[in-house]
Amino acid sequence: MADEKTPPVEEVKWWIDRGPVKEREKEIQTGHGIIEKWVYQMLKDYKQEQAARNVVDMNPRILKELSVPAGAWEYFSLGVGSYPANGLAKIKSSLPLPPNGRGLIIDAGYSVRVLITGEPIGERLVDINFTEAPSLDYWIENELVEERLFANVNDALKKLRGALANYLNRPKLI
Repeated sequence: MADEKTPPVEEVKWWIDRGPVKEREKEIQTGHGIIEKWVYQMLKDYKQEQAARNVVDMNPRILKELSVPAGAWEYFSLGVGSYPANGLAKIKSSLPLPPNGRGLIIDAGYSVRVLITGEPIGERLVDINFTEAPSLDYWIENELVEERLFANVNDALKKLRGALANYLNRPKLI
């Protein structure tokens, strides 16, 4: 005798496309929290390829306006808080810019994004995100060529301290 409490297979497997046209889109059960629903709505139609293009397009726009001389840092706040001053000082002192390097610190309050470029500006770009789990993206002529993850801010600073000149002056791969 079949268990009458078990729904038919077709009702359980609602995610299977049953034809060329769906009558209605099922709502995903994301939990009851406001944050879960907000994140789901934000990422529902997320297209990674477009996001990558946006990042690639954004970096040249930011760097075009970089007005500091070689060897100097520029600071920009997103106006959503301030990263601790001692943390900013530690990042700048731990990442000495090579003579041809320019740095831009983008302060998001809870995190900091650091862009470091050489000559010509934007041709080579080291993009470091200092979050709880820092990451590095290395770009050559708007093409992502390396990604790295670090355990924490101190780990990132230790491993990157002497590497910036290498990133900015590394010979091009053919």
